[in-house]
Amino acid sequence: MRVLAVWAGPGVAVRSSVADEDGAQAAFPGLMDSVLALRTPDEVLAAVARCAASAYSERALAYRRQKGLSLAARPAIIVQRQVAATAAGVLFTTFPEFPQEMAIHAVWGLGEGLVGGALEPDEFYLDKQSRQETHRKIARKAEQVQPLRGATGLVPVPESQQDQPCLSARVLTRLRQTGAFLEYSLGSPQDVEFVVDHDELWLVQTRPITQPIPEVVVYDNANIQESYCGVTTPLTFSFAQRAYATVYRQTMRALGLPTTTIDAHEPVLTQLLGLVQGRIYYNINNWYRGLQLLPAFHQNKADMERMMGLDAPVDFVQSRAKTLPEKLRLLPRLALNLARLLAAFATLPRRVAAFQSHFDQQYQRFYRLPLAELAAPALLAEKARLDAALLDSWTTPIINDFRVMMANGRVARDLRRAGLADPDEFLSRYFAAANAELASARPAHAMQAIAAGIAARHAALLPLLRELPANLPQRIRQAAPDLFAAIYEYIQQYGDRSIGELKLETETMRTDPLLFYKYLRNYLGAEAGAPAAAVPASAATWHAAASAELQALLRSHSAFFARRVWSGLRQLQAALARREELRLQRTRLFGMYRGLYRALGQRLAETGQLAAAADVFYLTEAEIARAAENPASRWAELVASRRQEFARYRAEAVPSRVSLPGRVGRGAVAATGDGAASLRGTGCLPGRVEGELILITEPGDSLDVAGRIVAAPRTDPGWAALFPTCGGVLIERGSALSHSVILLRELGIPTIINIPGLCQRVQSGQLVAMDGGTGEVSLSAIEVSSYA
Repeated sequence: MRVLAVWAGPGVAVRSSVADEDGAQAAFPGLMDSVLALRTPDEVLAAVARCAASAYSERALAYRRQKGLSLAARPAIIVQRQVAATAAGVLFTTFPEFPQEMAIHAVWGLGEGLVGGALEPDEFYLDKQSRQETHRKIARKAEQVQPLRGATGLVPVPESQQDQPCLSARVLTRLRQTGAFLEYSLGSPQDVEFVVDHDELWLVQTRPITQPIPEVVVYDNANIQESYCGVTTPLTFSFAQRAYATVYRQTMRALGLPTTTIDAHEPVLTQLLGLVQGRIYYNINNWYRGLQLLPAFHQNKADMERMMGLDAPVDFVQSRAKTLPEKLRLLPRLALNLARLLAAFATLPRRVAAFQSHFDQQYQRFYRLPLAELAAPALLAEKARLDAALLDSWTTPIINDFRVMMANGRVARDLRRAGLADPDEFLSRYFAAANAELASARPAHAMQAIAAGIAARHAALLPLLRELPANLPQRIRQAAPDLFAAIYEYIQQYGDRSIGELKLETETMRTDPLLFYKYLRNYLGAEAGAPAAAVPASAATWHAAASAELQALLRSHSAFFARRVWSGLRQLQAALARREELRLQRTRLFGMYRGLYRALGQRLAETGQLAAAADVFYLTEAEIARAAENPASRWAELVASRRQEFARYRAEAVPSRVSLPGRVGRGAVAATGDGAASLRGTGCLPGRVEGELILITEPGDSLDVAGRIVAAPRTDPGWAALFPTCGGVLIERGSALSHSVILLRELGIPTIINIPGLCQRVQSGQLVAMDGGTGEVSLSAIEVSSYA
């Protein structure tokens, strides 16, 4: 017992254990005894006997029966030096209720009062990714457990300490570092007991956390809100979910993955999207799992995050390192997949032309159908035909999207190597004058031409066009048949291209022709019809300056590398141009499905299954099919419930990223600031603009944008007809290479993206000043104007 003399002071602790304790399935938490503050040999021996016997206590044996363990316990005893604990606690390296965090609970004195549940602890929570403390709860700690003559007992905490945190910032940092090390080294989340002696940290024990820890699922709306802005409906979500699964399935086939592999990942493919409070999000976990099937996971992951516009990458989904034999077995298939992909890239111009021809044939056929006369079963048959002819044959756009993703990633890496710190900013300038005839710009040019024709030949109609009466299309048809014919042709070509065009519930120019005239009114100002320059002079200047800057940087690199950079830029520009062409076809495809489902809604309303045709948007695709197949079914009650639910969602604000499980009681959206009169984002197109702001958050908002600065949470290619007449654009979330920003560069309109809290801080009618170069936005006092 010489050890007692060496460990004089607080004494020793005797702790119990068993051979099968602290495993992955059985922790025996608190089921065996520990005895603290022992000072004499007799006390230690008695404690050893007591702790060993506790392995056969009724509670320990009941636990063994519950876990299916042998009743023959093999106890072990640990004698430890007892630290003079000023504080003690428990660290969960992964908090089971909220796995994104570490949890630390601690009390003054010994930890017996904490693990026994007698004392309320301080609580500290640390974000595992950012390594920052997320929040804390400091308890009033009037008592603490301390050694008392061979035993322990409660003693008062000094008044000055009762409301103070029992762990210092230094100890919390040590605990975070230690917890991360233990979890990594031991291969699983750990339950760690610790004590603190005047800021010195001592670990008492660690064991695996046996409580099930749910998977952290990250939903991020990133650039998908560009396509599905705001709250959508169950029909749009179910269709989008099916479309994404179909497209991803085709991607995997195009890359030569075996059918068995594709089938095994069906749960991943069908859950690429999530619906969070009525808004469509990416299920980031499943997007990463899909990438794990491909070579070069980390590079593809970075490229995908760049294309998605993720503000903060997700790092808990990682690719398993493959052994050398595994790599050798995979090598032939990977080489074949790469060869297929490169061959597909080389033939993209020809493939795109063939795809466009096939699409146009199906498009013309569809709009010759008498949808208003078809019965519900016939409409379902047409939907199946559309699936087979187009949606299930979307391989060419998929391959081009891969080309964009890979070219974009390669160009960004090469530009950084050349010496550019911000490739996105450079590309915004370099592409400013490129793609003057992008497909996404054609609707605006065509509408501009119609406006010019009105100014030249139908000036007498301008008051009527500005008034926008409900029967305007009929009156134009009577007063100016040639103008009506030009408008009809425009709608046939571009009538599906509207704000929110991928939401099936959205009214488009094709479903509501008056909407065309609302767009057109923006072109009928004092200079109505004045043709815009194909490429703004300032845009040409930015492109020239960017080219010169890159040329100067490349002088210090090899000629081979310089050729690679310029070639990469040309390939990216070509791929982006093809993408815009194919996105227009996607818009038209969604327009065809919109027409089918609106017709189905009308049939279901006629049979009394729905109260109104528009109720169809509050059913899913599968529910609509069941309703069409069973005319006796009734859906009004379900629709009414969902209408109320989604109306509530529209009144709620949600963050751009949601992690589940989510912490209860934490606000959905961070504060947007202290009321400062300025905001800052990422400038995409230089230029200073001052003027009145118009906030557009829903497709049904006012579209009177002429001369105003537009503010929006997201934008999509459907904004093309609005952009040419506005003075500037502010976007809460966006990507420098998104479709709408590409279009804005082409039009030379000053633009700022990624402005946190924009839509909560501004109102229509407010005067603002923006600098598209620096990303700064200055706000005036709010003065709401009276325009509708």
